[in-house]
Amino acid sequence: MIADFGNTKDKKPVQLATIVNKNGMCADISSYGATLVSLLAPDKNGKLADVVLGFDNVTGYENTDTYMGATIGRHAGQIANGSFVLNDRQYDLVINDHNHTMHGGPEGFHNQIFDIAQHNENTVTFSRISRDGEANFPGDLEITVTYIIADDNSLSIDFNGCCKVDTILSMTNHAYFNLDGPGCGDILSHSLKIYADEYTVVDNQGLPTGEILPVADTPFDFREFRTIGERIAEPHTELKYCSGYDHNWVISNPGEVRLCCELMSSDRMRHMRLYTNQPGLQMYSGNYLKGAEGKAGSTHVYRGALCLEPQMYPNGLNHPHFPSPVLKGREVYRYRSIYKF
Repeated sequence: MIADFGNTKDKKPVQLATIVNKNGMCADISSYGATLVSLLAPDKNGKLADVVLGFDNVTGYENTDTYMGATIGRHAGQIANGSFVLNDRQYDLVINDHNHTMHGGPEGFHNQIFDIAQHNENTVTFSRISRDGEANFPGDLEITVTYIIADDNSLSIDFNGCCKVDTILSMTNHAYFNLDGPGCGDILSHSLKIYADEYTVVDNQGLPTGEILPVADTPFDFREFRTIGERIAEPHTELKYCSGYDHNWVISNPGEVRLCCELMSSDRMRHMRLYTNQPGLQMYSGNYLKGAEGKAGSTHVYRGALCLEPQMYPNGLNHPHFPSPVLKGREVYRYRSIYKF
């Protein structure tokens, strides 16, 4: 089903595509930002609840700075000082996070309208061409984002891109998860396990410095299940810098689709496993949610959701030992994330 999702401020119509599996698991995705608006997912008893934060229409998404549920690009995370050099040419971007460019800048994919290229009961594909110079990135970049709900109660998101010339591309989805369901408070009692032995260190602006450290003996050690709130208030310098968790974990075996983390609701009744072939996982604990009104009158309370964003490492352009977000001309960018309940 495809429905109207309102008009943007400049009167452009936005659509909402619905996909569903045989068990009733259901997702709504907006053509504005190829954004995951809702996800009805089952618990152990098959009870469905909407496990992502969002808004009732496109106006809410236009008026937020949280990247709520959106497809992120051309570059997920920060680019230091809003500039990079590619093939001996410097590109200067718009600064929108301290002194840096975050999530592709104000003209990133989260603020763009996609076409619905294909849609059936359990699959929808969004497409667009990011033109040369959009947000000051080089090259005409063709991208598709495909959402698939399978009967094993998984939601897959496939990100694909291709450009005739060298460019920059690092995409992810910025869904905010609360597995307890809408209106159920914060996520500090959720339990999380991350399959990573290391994380990337950040400075006082949340920017990766290039240093990679072991998680052992730090609040970033989620190698076994622990609640989000267990160590979030510890006097660790980096937790203070980010007002909580907003860090990238180094996931082993890049290039393979593998289990990178698991999340359980406060009552342990709903369990989500996240698989990806991305090299990193950004976990953000909703530190800057400010009480905005969301879907059906719900409130986006402080730390009322967390983001789990498979991606390249932030600021990878400035650290040669990080995975490179450079997409060579005519090569195909192909990454997948699978959220299985």
